[in-house]
Amino acid sequence: MLGFARRAGKTVIGTELICRAMPRRGENRIRLVIISDKASDATRKKLAVKSEFYGIEYIEADIDMELLGHLLGKEFAPSSVAITDDGFATEIKKALLPAEDMKG
Repeated sequence: MLGFARRAGKTVIGTELICRAMPRRGENRIRLVIISDKASDATRKKLAVKSEFYGIEYIEADIDMELLGHLLGKEFAPSSVAITDDGFATEIKKALLPAEDMKG
């Protein structure tokens, strides 16, 4: 699903780009932030705090950064990716979260 979202142009990859995109409103706003649990403590905290500030849902996923990069079709290992489409965000949450953690 991450690969499909990337090919559709509905992702923002990398901590700094995600942080810059968080204030956006409208169609291209961020719906979901996925943070690798292998990311540094500072990166995880920065993304969590900013996500909460902007009211954006985030998930700390048990996923290796190299695998995350591979799923996104990238040569590098990003620590985070943001999804800007409701449909992709919903499907990714279903895959990553147990049913009892799903909201709404």
